[in-house]
Amino acid sequence: MISLNIFSKCPHMGNPKTRLKNFLTKDERTFITKYMLTNILNEVSQLNDEVMITLWIYPNIDHPWLHELKAKYKFNLKKQIGSSLCERMNNCLSFESSKHNKTILIGSDIPSLSKSIIMDAIHILSNKDIVIGPSLDGGFYLIGVNRLFKDTIDCTKPINILNLKNNITSQRKSIGLLRALKDIDTPEDLLII
Repeated sequence: MISLNIFSKCPHMGNPKTRLKNFLTKDERTFITKYMLTNILNEVSQLNDEVMITLWIYPNIDHPWLHELKAKYKFNLKKQIGSSLCERMNNCLSFESSKHNKTILIGSDIPSLSKSIIMDAIHILSNKDIVIGPSLDGGFYLIGVNRLFKDTIDCTKPINILNLKNNITSQRKSIGLLRALKDIDTPEDLLII
């Protein structure tokens, strides 16, 4: 079984897309977060039965809209655990990779992330220790591991593709890369196609 994990803030209670707050109202940021999350769920729901999907939400999973999504798309719903995004991502990867041979973690704000790219990541994990999907802004939209890893991401440094690659190579792990995609973080991300 392959573990596919989606990270998102709760659209209603997590104050999503804070870097867009000077450009979009809170209601607009809630709308775009819900839209992107639904979009990625539509895409990953097409994956085969060997993929177990879990939606990890911050700060909590109590909103009825999340439970409506869970009923519709049949995924597991869990609360992100940790005091920082880096810690929460490492906790997810560590927990899921202790139970599965292949574990993938993706963001929910990548409009062009498709089923085929996720299948490419799964395939890469057959030959590499770790797969990374870099984002065009220097971060990453996907990280996958093919067995148990702890502290895959170095939380003492900024979360970006360069620090991630350096941390992985320092552990003598092999890396496979996916093509770079755009995530939605800033007003420019919304305006540039």
